[in-house]
Amino acid sequence: MVELNNRAFSYDLAGYIFLNPNPSVSDFDSVIFNRIKPMIKAQLHKEQGGLCVYCEKKLAKDEGQIEHIKPKSGRTPYPHLCFQYINYAHSCINNKTCGQKKKDGILPIEPKIGCNEQFSLSTDGFIVPIEGLTRREKHKVIQTRDMLGLNNSTLVLEREKIITNYTFLLRQNPIKAYAYIKDREFRHILKRI
Repeated sequence: MVELNNRAFSYDLAGYIFLNPNPSVSDFDSVIFNRIKPMIKAQLHKEQGGLCVYCEKKLAKDEGQIEHIKPKSGRTPYPHLCFQYINYAHSCINNKTCGQKKKDGILPIEPKIGCNEQFSLSTDGFIVPIEGLTRREKHKVIQTRDMLGLNNSTLVLEREKIITNYTFLLRQNPIKAYAYIKDREFRHILKRI
């Protein structure tokens, strides 16, 4: 996952809230709010380095969706976070992975600083818990991974290709290997090999 740090402030969101005090969850899909969603999405895109917050696939700034990390509605809603920038992320739209697969679930491990510390990446592209975790910690890693579909076969194959190239470069020229993954998809989880 992309490790989101202290999130920047969104002037577009603040302006909307100033002009529309106390918005409700239904206002998120209103005509007025839909006008500023592209600007918020573009800011999230920049902060996330052009990657989906969950799967780390490249994502254009006008693609995907504004993802509520904690759901705005559903079984366990957080409606008070619906218009909180800290609860937003830019996510791809794929019903087999990421926010669409998560739906209104609560992630045991959210995309923030240190979120990848308990994840490991096998050389064949699978995300697994690191060695030495407690049973509870291991369960949180597996539950998060599975809620987001991060071991989806397509993602695994794409990660495996990059890992193969990366490890080859690492043996040949570590400087080129670093340059190879610097702006690559999966660059956050690649650090967990």
